[in-house]
Amino acid sequence: MATTIQAFVGTYDIDRTHSTVQFAIRHLNVSTFRASFGHVDGRLAVEEDSILLEAQARVESVSIVEPAFRDHVVRGMDFFGADAHPLATFRSTSVVLEDGGSAVVAGELTIRDVTHPVTAVGTYEAPTQDPFGVHRAGLELRATIDRRDWAMDWQAPLPDGADALGWEVDITAHLELTRQL
Repeated sequence: MATTIQAFVGTYDIDRTHSTVQFAIRHLNVSTFRASFGHVDGRLAVEEDSILLEAQARVESVSIVEPAFRDHVVRGMDFFGADAHPLATFRSTSVVLEDGGSAVVAGELTIRDVTHPVTAVGTYEAPTQDPFGVHRAGLELRATIDRRDWAMDWQAPLPDGADALGWEVDITAHLELTRQL
């Protein structure tokens, strides 16, 4: 299939109100813990034959409300270490949007000042005009990372010898993008 970028023209900002970036991880081998970043900024910039996606999330905005658990995950150095590393960032190296609506975005993910390549797959919706004249587009992406690659290696053994917390973290981004005027 041919790559489609003609539907996108210009620069699109992430609409914080209508976008969600979440992470999910297995907990105690009985459930999946999910949280989201409340403050995500970024943009999709389209030039003649290239697309660049850049985004950043404020680690402090993670949606955990219980104070002790929040401090352990958000501020603790076993996980995000927000005081020393306040942002998680992504910058694409390749964005492929296919005619059928599929999307593949490769790039560099930085968490805790550690950067590794990540490839996310998903779908996109070409720009359309909303009732107020704003052009909006959608991009939904999924990637799985090994948290140890970003020095988040806390672990506790369960009585049966299994790990208390999964090593793989699923990241999903549901982005609504608004065209800059």
